[in-house]
Amino acid sequence: MKAAIISFTARGALKNRELAALLRKKLSCTGYSFYKYALEGQTAFREVRSLTETLFSSCGLLIFIGAAGIAVRAIAPFLKEKDRDPAVLVMDEHAVHVVSLLSGHLGGGNDWCRQVALLTGAEPVITTATDLNGVFAVDLFARDNGLFIEKRERIKEVSGRLLHGEKVGFYSELPWEGELPELLVPCEKGGDGLLRPRLVEEGEKGDSGLPECGIIIAAQPQAVRFPVTCRLIPKDLTVGIGCRKGRSGAELSEFLQTVFQKFDLDKRRIARFASISLKEKEAGILELAFAERAPFLTFTAQELEAVPGKFEASGFVRKTVGVDNVCERAAVLGSGGGRLLVPRQAAGGITIAAAQRMPVIRFYRNDKGN
Repeated sequence: MKAAIISFTARGALKNRELAALLRKKLSCTGYSFYKYALEGQTAFREVRSLTETLFSSCGLLIFIGAAGIAVRAIAPFLKEKDRDPAVLVMDEHAVHVVSLLSGHLGGGNDWCRQVALLTGAEPVITTATDLNGVFAVDLFARDNGLFIEKRERIKEVSGRLLHGEKVGFYSELPWEGELPELLVPCEKGGDGLLRPRLVEEGEKGDSGLPECGIIIAAQPQAVRFPVTCRLIPKDLTVGIGCRKGRSGAELSEFLQTVFQKFDLDKRRIARFASISLKEKEAGILELAFAERAPFLTFTAQELEAVPGKFEASGFVRKTVGVDNVCERAAVLGSGGGRLLVPRQAAGGITIAAAQRMPVIRFYRNDKGN
């Protein structure tokens, strides 16, 4: 992930340089200072709006050193969605306070706010209600477990009920471990196919009523639902991909859509793309991965050759790239040894396969969700 620090004064430039040096131990970080005060190693700028427009789409973390109003006006024209906007922090030039301004949960703003506070000695300022009240945060839980939130507006439904002390149901098709946070009620399918609260121990008494609002973790749409459902989709698929040089992102996207429709798969389940290292700079694949907001991994021919299993072999492919199959082997290796769910599909000089690795859902935090 890339980070950028933006400052506007001479004192801010000094703090910018100090913080950038500390953050570079964790991630790629560039300091930007107003041209009158830029120090050696910093990039000078004259107009903050155009700079912010560039950084907003290329960085995962922006830190403004200066007045909060400047930061708000700078980022306002470029706000998109909670799961797409970068984390934005604001810190005063004396490092008295650092404020989590945007993308506190999904973008990691609150976590970065705490980290920057530790690095600089500033007081972290976090205004997210679930953090302040020690309540389970479904968006943070989804981010930590690699889950896609189907309807982001349901985050407010879940958080609002928990903040008011209401119980929220929890049903997962995937195995989970850890302590269920307070007010979350584990549910299961009954013999009639409907959801009902699950008693933790045999003979334990509990509320027999199904909560009105609940969380469901499932790869496919469920017939069983809560009256108000927040569905989380596991990112459990690795797409192995190969193509002739020069295939466009649009062509790859169209074929990917065709394959996923054929196998009744949801593209929101894609965790990553994988291929051979010869394709690491293939523009079409990079474009596709960017469009699907998924990382692109590559492996050497030797690494792919060592993957155990039965794969569709091609002498031509081996002669061309040094291994008998790229897409299937890359899918399995990229998934960490998952099950080949979609065998090699080929058309128009493009090959696609997909492997599934069943994740284990974890509750990392204590029973209050933090």
